[in-house]
Amino acid sequence: MSTRETAHKILDSMNEEQLIGFISLFKIYNVSTPEDDTVEREKAYNNLRKKIRPIPNLDYDKELAEYREEKYGL
Repeated sequence: MSTRETAHKILDSMNEEQLIGFISLFKIYNVSTPEDDTVEREKAYNNLRKKIRPIPNLDYDKELAEYREEKYGL
């Protein structure tokens, strides 16, 4: 029996609670590559960018001045 088959047999014999414990112990070995992380971040960023909508009649300078007044008393 190969090592892989032995590992599958052990995992198949575990109950749900044991599997949760196994995953919590060995999840540090499931290392994603930096490329995977970058792809996921780009997807999330692009998803957020698609949700941006302009606010009609927004006076940016006025809003900024009001925020500064409220926050800093300037």
